[in-house]
Amino acid sequence: MSQILSLFNLTMQQDCFGLNETTPKLATGMDRDIQLLKEIAKGDGEAFSEFIGKWKKPIYAFFLRSLFNHADAEDLTQSFFYRIFRAAGSFKPKAKVSTWLFTIARNLLIDHLKKCSRRPKEAMLPEFEIADEGNSNVDEWHEILSNELKKLPENHRTALLLRVQQEWSYQEIAEIMKASDSNVKTWIYRARTVLKKVIKPQI
Repeated sequence: MSQILSLFNLTMQQDCFGLNETTPKLATGMDRDIQLLKEIAKGDGEAFSEFIGKWKKPIYAFFLRSLFNHADAEDLTQSFFYRIFRAAGSFKPKAKVSTWLFTIARNLLIDHLKKCSRRPKEAMLPEFEIADEGNSNVDEWHEILSNELKKLPENHRTALLLRVQQEWSYQEIAEIMKASDSNVKTWIYRARTVLKKVIKPQI
């Protein structure tokens, strides 16, 4: 456990988290990730450090935009990589690495929310932003959006986050959420409809 924490803290210090990070999409990325997971399963610290360096930003951003709390997001990110370190050997190459990773991240998020008995806080989404130049109601608008996001069912919110923030396809989201493509599209449509009803009067 101490080795994991040391590697995690080291990579945390090497550069700051970026909130606009999406899932790595290099053509050879998946092959490299699979190789890294195999090495991590054997206890290779360097492979684990490289893996953290590659995935920490999108994973942290997912937690932060779901909870809007830096401390909670950092704690969950650390728990996420601890779980990856222990579960690396169970990964099956027939699955996409990103799908496997975000399934674990979502499960951690759900467990966290259950323990805290609360819903995610504000998760800002680019398509629902309004310009702040000359707009004195931005803070009020953010509060309204935050409140509406809290009211969304967890599956609606998660589907929307993965679609808008991570730029995942409906099929990829369906794999993570163990649902059909049509269900995912319905959840995202309903979430957007609710938020747009709130946003329209504010613009």
